[in-house]
Amino acid sequence: SCPGESVSFSVELYRAMSKGYNRLEEGTEMDSLSKEESPTKKASRWVRNKFDPYEIPFDEGQKKCASDYDSLDYDTCYNVPYKKQLETYTAFTYWHMGAMKWVLAGLTGLITGALAFIVNLLRNNLQLLKYTQLKNVLSATLFEGTAVLGLLVLLGFNLVYAFVAVLVIALEPVASGSGVPEIKSYLNGIKIPRVARITTLLAKIIGLVFSTAGGYLAGIEGPMIYMGGVIGAGISQFRVFLPFLKQYGMPYPYFRTDRDKRDFATSGIAAGVAAAFGAPIAGTLLSLEEAASFWNQELAWRTLFCAFASTFTLTMLTSAYKGYFGDLDYPGLVGFGVFNHTRKLWEYYHLIVFIIMGAIGGLIGALFNKMYISIQKYRAQYLLKRPFRRQWRMIEGFLIIIVTTSLAYMCSMFFSTCVPHSLDNTYYQVPGYDYINQVKSYFCPPYTETKDHMYHNDFATAIFTPTETAISQLYHLETAYSITTLGLVFLFYYLIFCWSYGSAIAIGFFVPTIMIGALYGRLFGAIFEAIPIPFFSNVITQIYPGTYALIGSAAFVGGVTRMTISLTVLFIESTQQVSYGLPIMVTIMVAKWVGDLFSDGIHNIGISLKKLPYLEREIPAKIDKLTAEDIMSSKVSYLYPITRVRSIEQLLRNTAYSAFPVITPDTFRRFPKTTPPNHLPTCAMYGSNDDACADVEKPQESSTRSKRPTPRPLSSPGYQRTTFSKHSEADCECAAHIRDSDGLTFTYNIPAPNKLLGSMNHDKPLILHGMILRTQLIALLKHKAFFSENEQPEAQSEVTYDQMMSEYPRYSTINDVALTDAERNLLMDLTLYMNPNTYTIHYQAPLSQVFTLFRAMGLRHLPVTKASGVLVGVITRHDLVPDKLNIALEEKRIPADD
Repeated sequence: SCPGESVSFSVELYRAMSKGYNRLEEGTEMDSLSKEESPTKKASRWVRNKFDPYEIPFDEGQKKCASDYDSLDYDTCYNVPYKKQLETYTAFTYWHMGAMKWVLAGLTGLITGALAFIVNLLRNNLQLLKYTQLKNVLSATLFEGTAVLGLLVLLGFNLVYAFVAVLVIALEPVASGSGVPEIKSYLNGIKIPRVARITTLLAKIIGLVFSTAGGYLAGIEGPMIYMGGVIGAGISQFRVFLPFLKQYGMPYPYFRTDRDKRDFATSGIAAGVAAAFGAPIAGTLLSLEEAASFWNQELAWRTLFCAFASTFTLTMLTSAYKGYFGDLDYPGLVGFGVFNHTRKLWEYYHLIVFIIMGAIGGLIGALFNKMYISIQKYRAQYLLKRPFRRQWRMIEGFLIIIVTTSLAYMCSMFFSTCVPHSLDNTYYQVPGYDYINQVKSYFCPPYTETKDHMYHNDFATAIFTPTETAISQLYHLETAYSITTLGLVFLFYYLIFCWSYGSAIAIGFFVPTIMIGALYGRLFGAIFEAIPIPFFSNVITQIYPGTYALIGSAAFVGGVTRMTISLTVLFIESTQQVSYGLPIMVTIMVAKWVGDLFSDGIHNIGISLKKLPYLEREIPAKIDKLTAEDIMSSKVSYLYPITRVRSIEQLLRNTAYSAFPVITPDTFRRFPKTTPPNHLPTCAMYGSNDDACADVEKPQESSTRSKRPTPRPLSSPGYQRTTFSKHSEADCECAAHIRDSDGLTFTYNIPAPNKLLGSMNHDKPLILHGMILRTQLIALLKHKAFFSENEQPEAQSEVTYDQMMSEYPRYSTINDVALTDAERNLLMDLTLYMNPNTYTIHYQAPLSQVFTLFRAMGLRHLPVTKASGVLVGVITRHDLVPDKLNIALEEKRIPADD
């Protein structure tokens, strides 16, 4: 909950259900269990109702709270089962795992490239069907005064396509948008429900095909990035996709961790970019710059291989489909064409012009982002709070396509220009490309055709051709558009796409913004070419017009996304012109600087609006003015190394925490030297005076240490555990004595069956020994890892690493565990299964160290301790989000905006 607030269970549950995510990481402890339904059961019921990213409220109360998304386990739990698993690995095992990483990376690229080909093929065929029928209707009715019939035909096709695109998103809401903010957050360590599911991937594919074919101003590349990431994340999880192969031993036993899925998803993102743009190097750099939060040299090399595999697969399939099998001139779905060398591309003094264009691109990019924020907040306030909000989202999707289609058609009729072009103007130098069929002659009378030239409608050509083709036309057709048309199409694309982006459809981002930037660049060059400004007009007209379109694209995309290195390389690879490197880099750099003055990048804005606890690479400003104590959560539920099963069950049912500290009270006792280690006292009634136990003193060999050293993990060699026996039938609280390898003994009382553990009490210091996850506790409960008070802890059944991970990534909940009353009274030894090597930090450590630990190590929880090893609190990634940091600064009277 928010600092300083006391949140009841009902409020917490309302937030979890209305906002659409689980309170797992930062959940407030529930003081009482609902009689009707437990918190975890309600959370499970919510999961069945699926995750809806549109149900995030934008109210003032939420601005003060961190997000409630769970985190992924990127940190390795070095417990005893994992160590035993490592002991079974041989040198061949490690070689085999390394080789399979390359095989799976190549397979990820192959599947991503093949999927890109299928999506593009379906999209093109649907568009061809629509525009063929439109052309036939226009040809038959144009001079009969019934041109409106063409609008009805076009609108009918678009509404049918839009219905499918909107319907699949209504069934799987997380598949909306480009998916880049979601997959970027996933790589950062945030577990977004259903983001990597096969059903979400299918919904994204279907929605993308029909949204791009249905007339939405949508690109294909953003969802391709998401699809590549999902394919990469799932490629190693054969048990998830092919469970029936388990009986044949086919499920692959390795890479079943969040860390491995993260690395494969990183490679898949690069494959998606490579398939979209035919730019494998840019895809690798974009994965590094914009998506991946964790990177290493081996991963970079595999990612580049995966990207090349994706490009190669798409090229081979495309060339085979076009009848040029083996021709490598089809590198990606979005091609910018080969720039004309008959005129100069640019001169050194044009850098001044490019800098001006970059500054303007940064301004209009920042304005776009501001408008996007306002539209999203309007949606949250007036659409998402209404009853039947999903139906309202579908209605909005239909309204967008009706407005887009109607405006485009009317503008093509009344505000377009019929521009002549030569039949020999083959601007796109790719075998098999038919230029004549790519322009639209709508509403241009056929009698204007002559032997040497024909006319095309410049507005219709820009709107009713695939966006990728329209971009190439802006880059290479010198006289295809009038100034008026360039201005109108720019405003049309700018406003409609700003409205469409964020709606309930699968929509790409990069291609529409490249289109808007190309329109801006061509308009910039055309205006200054037409205005007689001394020297400046001459400078403008000296170079190839397509250069201004390219620089405009770089300026606007850079101003919106704030990407730098990867965006520069993407344009260089797509244009095949290294000479454009410097002007593109300078333009993007200026656009980023100017845009940063007014807003954040579009993807970070999406993350912020969804309240995702994303940790940036840069340490937030003024963070060193805070310490770990200022942001930690001091309300912590804990477990003893040996705990009664009833206490564990109730703790899991009454709280939503995803991990629990394993502690012992700070009450040290010493046994007489004559007492053998294997004959420690058996059981002591709580509060009784046992003469066999006295205050502990440090061994002589440790006399030079501090008064109370941090204890070693309880699972270390040399620990001796007590045996247990009943002294009475009721209200028995047994004392457990555990001695470490240094001779230090920890004594604590195990609550009686009719008593439960509570929250941390600062009047009774607690020594931290490790952390154990909720999923691990549930696995132990399901496998009946118990022992009775009359037995030694060694009698507890052993749970292996494979058994602990058997349900990954969809673990059972506490409601799936069935226990009898007799089993609830048994005991459980946690020392073998907790993580005894968890990272900790001193409570007075500067917050910059906390942030660095979380960001560099991929932590999920960070216990806060004193130098003596006493637990004082726990920090999660939700405590490091800007909203909570600002609250902490306000509490210390530090201005947040200094």
